[in-house]
Amino acid sequence: MGDIRDAKRTRQRILNAAAREFSSKGFDGTTMLGISARAKVSKQLTTHHFGTKEKLFEQVLDLKFRPLLEAQQNATPCAPADLFAERFKNRAGYVDYVRFLTWEAASGRRAALPGHSARKRRTASLGEALQGMQKAGEVPAELDHTMIQLAILALATYPVAFGQMTRLVTGHAPSDPVFQRKWYDFLHYAGERLLTVKKRTK
Repeated sequence: MGDIRDAKRTRQRILNAAAREFSSKGFDGTTMLGISARAKVSKQLTTHHFGTKEKLFEQVLDLKFRPLLEAQQNATPCAPADLFAERFKNRAGYVDYVRFLTWEAASGRRAALPGHSARKRRTASLGEALQGMQKAGEVPAELDHTMIQLAILALATYPVAFGQMTRLVTGHAPSDPVFQRKWYDFLHYAGERLLTVKKRTK
């Protein structure tokens, strides 16, 4: 039993270290040696537990970032006015994942993204939800749902990913509750103006 508990603790330590490495250096900049050094284990032990960097990343994506991804997948608000604001609220709570996305974009990677299939499914789920809202007459049908989705992701992610720009423009860090409240309110206002269907008066 002691060996099993030790193995579980070791795996968790490696997963925690890998999440930090991927977030701070991106997928391409992260090495199994660097993860092992952060976890204070041998590279051989990391390889024994997870095999390759790709497989380890998939485990990190599933176990460490899954709460964020599932929350995003399940949190499409009923009110179209909240689409921008609620996604930002969710993103602001997972800075490590946003940092990973920033590093991933900076790498210029042209090959398939790590964890591509699962990420594609989650991305498609929001697009399907938006199309459903359009068919129900809740979101303007004349707007391209893919452009709405891209706007949601951009407005939710940019202030967190580029904190230096947020500080230059607003004087606040993206983690500052004052900024988060103001940006949330602004995004709600934008959502009301752009994404809600005005009811016709008789």
